[in-house]
Amino acid sequence: MVIRELVVTLVTLCFLVILPAHQASAYRILGINTSPSRSNVIVQDALMKELARRSHHVTMVSPYKEPEQVPNYRKITIPFDPWVLGKVAAHKALVMLQLTNPPVYIDFTKTIFKNANSGWAMIQLLPKLLQQNTVPIYKTLRSQEVQSIIEEPEGYDLLITGIMNDAVFGISHILKCPVIIVCSNAPMVVVNSMVGNPTPISTIPNIMLGLTNPMSFGQRVVNFSGFFLEEAFNIMWKYYQRKAYEELFPPDQFPAYDELRSNVSLVFVNHHFTKGSPRPYVPTMVEVGGLQIKDKPSPLPGDIRQWIDGAEEGVILFSLGTNLLSSSIPPEFVSAILETFRNIKQRVIWKWDTQDMPNKPANVMLVDWLPQDDILAHPNVRLFIMHGGLGGIAEALFHGVPIVGIPMFGDQPVNLAQVEKEGWAYVLQYTELTVETFSKAINEVLHDPRYRENVKRLSQLFRDRPQSAMDTAIYWTEYVIRHKGARHLRYPGADMNFIQRHSLDVLGFIAIMTIVIFKAISLSCRWCCRRSVAKLKKQ
Repeated sequence: MVIRELVVTLVTLCFLVILPAHQASAYRILGINTSPSRSNVIVQDALMKELARRSHHVTMVSPYKEPEQVPNYRKITIPFDPWVLGKVAAHKALVMLQLTNPPVYIDFTKTIFKNANSGWAMIQLLPKLLQQNTVPIYKTLRSQEVQSIIEEPEGYDLLITGIMNDAVFGISHILKCPVIIVCSNAPMVVVNSMVGNPTPISTIPNIMLGLTNPMSFGQRVVNFSGFFLEEAFNIMWKYYQRKAYEELFPPDQFPAYDELRSNVSLVFVNHHFTKGSPRPYVPTMVEVGGLQIKDKPSPLPGDIRQWIDGAEEGVILFSLGTNLLSSSIPPEFVSAILETFRNIKQRVIWKWDTQDMPNKPANVMLVDWLPQDDILAHPNVRLFIMHGGLGGIAEALFHGVPIVGIPMFGDQPVNLAQVEKEGWAYVLQYTELTVETFSKAINEVLHDPRYRENVKRLSQLFRDRPQSAMDTAIYWTEYVIRHKGARHLRYPGADMNFIQRHSLDVLGFIAIMTIVIFKAISLSCRWCCRRSVAKLKKQ
């Protein structure tokens, strides 16, 4: 009896000792992502759910519903999609938000299809896009749900947000917690500037120019001009985000926008050196390319699984991503795509946003939303037709599926140019899409074994890491919380301006001092010569 009581006491003591340690490691983490681009939210959402699975208490706020139920994971959905709102609905929404300077509505999908890969058109479109990106921020931060979160007595240990969410930094000041950014693509100047990360113009191709390494002299000249274009984009980006921040967090009550923006503790970059140009990083930049990819695929929905399992000749996945509506593709291109699909043996899964498609072939299955990563993991998937988003490329690479790429805008041309150079993608320009060109692209990738051999080889490189992307992200997330923002990681250059960071002031000082010294020497020599001449004359 005594022994039994002793064992119970020891077990109880062990439990009491272990429990506080476990509770101490269970942090409260808030995620807010207002991006109209669902692909940006998907990457962050994958991290948030995994943090919840590892016993942290997670709250995630975004415009999109999350069907997956995870313990310790609270999802708050504040729907708002400015890409697809009708003009009347958009006007009503903007009036309700009481914006001082409401943005001009644009139909993003139709505009992109009309001006696919037109650099000048995208430059003209940028101000409207950047202004429109602030609309979901207003709605989210002014919502009752977010206001309730701010007032929760337990507080939060960390705020995680995405790019295009700078105004959210005001929440971190209220909660007195550090900030981590999840960047869903390769870092641009606008992200690098938060932590002072360098971007060597001679070796890092501009994300908007479609260049790949190694760059020729002429390409480096073009890349140099692209640097100024990206700096202009950076200024414009910060202008609209600062405007939103100051309207939501008045300057007389909160720190300045630039002060909070430069206080970011860490940036997760959804990029990996095996699928893009290797680049230098400061300690506060961490590569987690493929963060949204699961180590073990989730079970497919019944209808999709049966469709793939029953395809004797394999399956082709066709998706233009989360920003573009396939139903807005001009009719002549839809006809060319359908005619091509009608004449192949493979089954097709097409991400299509409506239930209606006239003249749809029997081998085409329409799905309005699909588990892309889980589908690409299926061994019966032979080809992925996509637009060139970095997330989709990473998933295709991880699972060893070759690509037919149709770039539309942004970083998609440069992403696909790199993949094409690596030998596992066929790139077809959207404006050149016909039955003949589309059929040629599909048949070449399906029947030329080099595409699949190359992607299988590169997949091994992409997978070969000391830690998975998710384990890396979890470690550094907890590291930032443990060390109260990990200020010791911060690169000193982040707090310098452009002139100081590139030593232009030092070079200017050296140049001036050199001129002064040479001038002094010159004057001294002239004075000595005059003295000598004067003495000679006296003699």
